[in-house]
Amino acid sequence: MLTAHFFPNCCTMFRYLPLAAVLLSASTFAQNTPVTANPTPNNDNAFDLTLTSLDSSKPDDEIPFEALKTFVDVFDTVKGNYIETISNEALMEKAIRGMLVRLDPHSVYMNDKEYQDFEQQSDGQYAGIGVVLDIKAGSMRVVSAIEGSPAARAGIQSGDIIAQVNGQNVADLTLNETAKLMNGEAGTEVKIIVQRGDSIVEYSLLREIIATSSVNSRILADEYAYLRISQFQDDTTEALEKEVAALRVKHTLRGAIIDLRNNPGGYLDSAVATADLFLNNGPILYVRGRDPDQEEQYLASDGDILAGLPIVVLVDEGSASGSEIVAGALQDQRRAVIVGQPTFGKGSVQTVIPLYHGGAVKLTTAHYYTPSGNSIQVKGITPQVILTPLRVQPAENEGISERESSLPNHLINPTNQITAQNPQSPDLAKQDFALYEALNVLKTMAILQATIAPETQLPANAVPPAEGQAADSAPTTQAAKTTDNTTNKNAGKTEAKPADKTETQKIPAGFSR
Repeated sequence: MLTAHFFPNCCTMFRYLPLAAVLLSASTFAQNTPVTANPTPNNDNAFDLTLTSLDSSKPDDEIPFEALKTFVDVFDTVKGNYIETISNEALMEKAIRGMLVRLDPHSVYMNDKEYQDFEQQSDGQYAGIGVVLDIKAGSMRVVSAIEGSPAARAGIQSGDIIAQVNGQNVADLTLNETAKLMNGEAGTEVKIIVQRGDSIVEYSLLREIIATSSVNSRILADEYAYLRISQFQDDTTEALEKEVAALRVKHTLRGAIIDLRNNPGGYLDSAVATADLFLNNGPILYVRGRDPDQEEQYLASDGDILAGLPIVVLVDEGSASGSEIVAGALQDQRRAVIVGQPTFGKGSVQTVIPLYHGGAVKLTTAHYYTPSGNSIQVKGITPQVILTPLRVQPAENEGISERESSLPNHLINPTNQITAQNPQSPDLAKQDFALYEALNVLKTMAILQATIAPETQLPANAVPPAEGQAADSAPTTQAAKTTDNTTNKNAGKTEAKPADKTETQKIPAGFSR
C-alpha cells in the first residue's frame, strides 16, 4: 500500500510517481525530511535553517563546512567574474540542479513553474508533440512516441536520439529542460533533429493537446482478443475490464494478446492492478528502498478476467516501467508468454517531494523487483520468444493459388465436408509482423491448452457476461476491487513488513514529452 507521510514543522505531502522511464516519474522510501526554514521571531530578515536529515550523534554526518567554504568561494567567483550578470537566485537554482543531476538521470529539481507543468501533465493533458524521453548512455533518447501524437504520426521511433530542438543542442540539457523546449502552445511549430543509427532526420511538427485513451481492443482471427494498452492511466484497469467484457458479449474468446509496445509506464497502482486482472494469487511486485527493513509487497487477489485462457504479452525496447511490471509479473507467474524485444530496463523508483518553500524534488528512492526477485534495472525483461524487427514484402507470385482446388478438373470431396476456410488475414503480416507472430504463438498455446487442459476452455454455449461483470468461470470480479480508483487501488494487497501508514495516495503519471 502506498501512503503519504506528514512531518513536523512541514506541511508537505510526498507525491509518489510511477516507474516510468521518463522525466517526471513509487514508494514510501523517502529517507530525508525536506529542509525546513523557520523564521526567527526577533528578526524578520533572519532565518534559522534546520537540516532535519542530519544525525548530530554521528560525527561523519555533520555539515561539511570546508566544502561549504569552497561552494561560497565558487559562488563569489562566478558572481564577480562571469561574462554576464547573473542573479543570486538564478545561480543558486543552477547549483541545486547540479547537485541532483549528478546523482542519476532521474533525480531532478523542479521550480514552481516546472512543478505546476508537471501537475498539469499528470492530469493527462498538455500541449506538445507526444514523446517520452529518458537519458541513456549519455544521450537524450526517445523511449516511445505516444500513440496518435504528432511524433508518432511523423515516424519518430523508440531509440531515436534527440540531437537538437529548435536549433539548440540538448546533449548537456536535463530532461526537464528538453521537455520545456518541446512543449508549448498548441498549434505552434517545433523543429527536431534526430539521430537514428548513422542517419540524421529532421522533423517539423505542430504541437497539439496530448490526451490519450489508454486502452483499445479488437478481435483478431479465430476469436483471439487484441488488447492495446498505450500507458497506465488512472482509469486503465476499469477501461480494460470493460473492453474484455464487451468482447465476450459477442465472442467466445480463445486467448488474448496484450500489446505493451512503446508503453512508457504511468500510474504504478494502475500497472499493478492491470497485472492483478489476470492473476489469481501470488506476488506482483516488490519495492525496496535504502532501508532493508522497508519493503513493500504487492499481492494478486482472486479473480482472472480471462479465466485461465492463454495470454501473449507483446513488448519492445519502448516498453518501460509500468509495462515491465506487468510483463515481469505475468512472466514470473507463468501466466503469459512474453514475445518481442527486450524491454527498456528501468527498475528504479522515483518520489516527487514538494518543497516547503515551493517547487519540488524528484528523487530516486528505491528499486522494484519482479515476483522472482529479479531487478530489471538496465537489463529489462527478456521475452521467451525474441523477434527481430522485420517488414514483410509481398512475394512476386502472391495471389496465385497452388492448392488442389485451383487445378483444372480436380476431384470433388466425396463426403462434401469441406471446412470453410478462415485464414489469418495475410495483410496482418505486412502491417504488423510482430503482432502476426504473436498471434501465431497464441494460437499454438490455445491448441495445446485445449488438448492438454480442456477444462480451462470457456464452454461454447456459455452465456456472455454483461458489461463490467465477470464470466461464470471467474466468479470473483475485479470490478468490485476497482470501483473506487482512489481508495481501493490496493484492495487485496498486503505488505510484507507493515509500517506506520496513513491514507493511501494515488501515484501520478510523470512523463517527459
